Amino acid sequence: MPDRLRVFIDYQNAYMRAREVFGNESTKYDFTFGQIYPRRLGVLLRQRAEEAGKPRTLDQVRVYRGESDAQRNPTGQAACQRQLRFWSAQQSVEVFTRPLNYRPTRWENDKPVEWEVREKGIDVMLAVDMVMGATRDEYDVAILMSADTDLLPAAEAVIDTGKWIEFAAWRPDVGYASHLRIAGRRTWCHHLRRKDFEMVADPTDYTKPVPGPPPTT
Repeated sequence: MPDRLRVFIDYQNAYMRAREVFGNESTKYDFTFGQIYPRRLGVLLRQRAEEAGKPRTLDQVRVYRGESDAQRNPTGQAACQRQLRFWSAQQSVEVFTRPLNYRPTRWENDKPVEWEVREKGIDVMLAVDMVMGATRDEYDVAILMSADTDLLPAAEAVIDTGKWIEFAAWRPDVGYASHLRIAGRRTWCHHLRRKDFEMVADPTDYTKPVPGPPPTT
């Protein structure tokens, strides 16, 4: 009987790592470069497992990301909402967000005009969800797409419940890029190269009011 697969995507981490690993001078100012279609990534990871003799059914692809503030960044917030609607329209995709944290870095006339923007609580939300899903027997195998080492304790907890966890990471065609691993534990990493990235890349400019229909696969 195929194992139930659930894919967990730390979206901002996956986006930034794709830009670091596959980007170049021509993509430096293209903010769409690094975007991915979550469901396509989930399907790709399931197919890779089947090719390795591990039949699996794709239970869910769960995506975690920060959301811009409508007052500080109305364009970014609108773009984020369009992207979330596109993701949610795809089968088996679940999206989880938290407001971005804005720390003032420059003031004019005693009012903040520039901010340092960071995600807050996304890794904790992902970690809790991943562990709770394992303890509730909601899946058999988890694949975590992230390079954030803060998520390793949660990955260890998943293994302790008796479930299996694997990692996924972008990897350049030449050279090496770091990926998550658990000391003293045997875990597998799906190394995704440029051709894999191109299969799941999303070139949509979500800042446009009508970016186009979402893909169905």
